[in-house]
Amino acid sequence: MKELLTKLANTYGASGREESIASLVKSELEDSADSVKMDKFGNVIATKEGSSNFSIMLAAHTDEIGLAVEKVSEDGFAFPARVGGWDPRILPTNPMKSDDGWGLVSTSPIELLDEEDKKKAVRHKDLFIEAQDLSPGGFLVQDAKVTELGNPNVVVGKSLDDRAGLSVMIEAFKKIEDFEPNIHAVGTVQEEVGLRGAGVAAYKLNPDLGIVLEVALADDVPVGGPHTPVVRLGKGPAITVKDASMISHPKLTNFLIQVAESEEIPYQLELLEHGGTDAGRIHLTREGVPSSVIGIPTRYLHSPVEVLDVKDLERGVDLLASTLESLKHSDLESFSTPT
Repeated sequence: MKELLTKLANTYGASGREESIASLVKSELEDSADSVKMDKFGNVIATKEGSSNFSIMLAAHTDEIGLAVEKVSEDGFAFPARVGGWDPRILPTNPMKSDDGWGLVSTSPIELLDEEDKKKAVRHKDLFIEAQDLSPGGFLVQDAKVTELGNPNVVVGKSLDDRAGLSVMIEAFKKIEDFEPNIHAVGTVQEEVGLRGAGVAAYKLNPDLGIVLEVALADDVPVGGPHTPVVRLGKGPAITVKDASMISHPKLTNFLIQVAESEEIPYQLELLEHGGTDAGRIHLTREGVPSSVIGIPTRYLHSPVEVLDVKDLERGVDLLASTLESLKHSDLESFSTPT
């Protein structure tokens, strides 16, 4: 799992520029699939045919947040536009790379700021990129590599959102053997800029059920006041009850919980006030698709130092594979009603 995650996370794949990561995902899936194709939007769709006539769409997004070069000054400084949700506070001193260039994000040195400006938070419009080989229209991502964080099971790197979900989807897809549904494993594009690829793929596939493989916000870190974490590293995958983009289908969520408990797989529940996943688009497709999310606890999302526990990845594979092998056509009727 660690080797696959590392290979995926270290591959370039800004939103809208997912060709390299999509090609890697396609190569990982094709030996286990009955068919693999890429749609016109860039999604990778691998299918395993089951023994019954219903289908489930798995989705994990291939793209990562980035910056696009808006303009370059005469003296070589590049000015960025956002591609996805950034916290501008983390960007200064952050190295960024494109397919053909490299740069260092910076902001005005504190020595050049007056006392009032020193008190202000960094804003996106304050940023520029020190580089000599970037051109307008180029897309950059964080230049960071996956490495162990003092513990062989704990790794740190960029784009674990959502290369963690991709790893779980790929490994479970390879692992399953005896199953009823037709299973579509989709590496979606442009999730970070509006859940776009998932909507295109879900409309095309018209699945009966949807399960998204994602990261879950691990909040088990020191904060300024008393704080009880909701999701912790090393305590198993998180099953999403709700986020800002959807409320998971309760019966599908309960099914995931029952599988976890019957297989003795540790799990957690995630309730998220902000943010969403591809399930937010999938569950609204056509007449509606009962959907839920399995997330891998991850700290410091949308940064070059995202952190996760490989044991949670492995348990996520177990949960997804066991769920796919447990789903029967007879379960569909209960999933078709919201309560």
